[in-house]
Amino acid sequence: MNRRTFIKTASAISATVSPIVSSHGDNHQRVRNKQGANVLVLGGTGFFGPVLVNELINQGHTVTLFNRGKTNPHLFPDLPRIVGDRESVDGRGLSNLINGDQHWDWVVDTWQGSSKAVQDTANLLANRVDQYQYVSTVSVYDKWDRIGIDESEPLNPLPGNSEPIVSPNRYAIRKTFSEQILQRIMPDKTVFFRSHGMRGFPSTASRHEPYWQVKVARGEHLVLPSDIVHYQVTDMVSLARFMVHCGISKINGPFNVAYPPFLFRDFIEEIVSELKSEVKLHWIPQEFLLEHNVTLMRATPPGRYRFSVQRAIDAGLVNRPLSELLDDQLKGYKARNPNDDFVFGKPETATISAIKEQEIIEKWSNKRA
Repeated sequence: MNRRTFIKTASAISATVSPIVSSHGDNHQRVRNKQGANVLVLGGTGFFGPVLVNELINQGHTVTLFNRGKTNPHLFPDLPRIVGDRESVDGRGLSNLINGDQHWDWVVDTWQGSSKAVQDTANLLANRVDQYQYVSTVSVYDKWDRIGIDESEPLNPLPGNSEPIVSPNRYAIRKTFSEQILQRIMPDKTVFFRSHGMRGFPSTASRHEPYWQVKVARGEHLVLPSDIVHYQVTDMVSLARFMVHCGISKINGPFNVAYPPFLFRDFIEEIVSELKSEVKLHWIPQEFLLEHNVTLMRATPPGRYRFSVQRAIDAGLVNRPLSELLDDQLKGYKARNPNDDFVFGKPETATISAIKEQEIIEKWSNKRA
């Protein structure tokens, strides 16, 4: 299969992928509110935002957006919008939110910047929402050194008591700060969704295109780390549906939200099978890859792809069949790259260029000769 033809068969990947992930499939137990909830979404037009907003609309809920109107302003033109900026140092960017008196059933916050912005918003909304939903990350856990980490695991130690509006801290610390602040301001109204590498069909261009699916679909050569056993990701649609479920059902608390861990080799081989790809797989040990400055995935610590999601499942999380996520990813890639001309191997991504890939394959072949 070459680059010109692979997208034509992308829909084939929607076949069931039962060897990888067990799913309730069409029996998704979403709780629908006939009256419809009134939901405030902070942001809503970038990355995960459109997936969530579309799910809310599809389930019959009323959505109000709060954002600057700069990221994908063409999206959701018919929705009410409160214009504001959460990063203003003097707080003036929240003036349109301050001046209102509207009450919402729940608010959704996906903020990944300084927790100061989360704190300012939460203080304003504490008495105007019944629930505060915050999209967090499993990176808030301090250690990933055991298999089956659940929501009782200690969080990252924090450098101080607060952050400035422009934070010097890394992503994981900013998210941990935000969870701590929300727990302090609204202890009985918060729900944290700790995702694990969200995947889906984001509306915005991404420097992190679906490497494995695209490489398999192109049908050329693919270097893979042979000692990665398990894999785990979060499906955006499944996360959005679970968030709506928690809002309607008034379910609070922290949740790890992802697919249960599945075998990485099965994941790759199933994509190959469904796309009928002629790709040649080269399974090479991580040690050899690292010796040659190639980092495709991290094998350690042992809990990296083995987080427990049982608490979320018990609360109503139903993951879509993994095949549907894979199909979405290829469709998203095609929408952003209609000529299939995306170049992998940029320094900020865990991918390698075709030239580097051939170099590694030759060196590994010579080593084994």
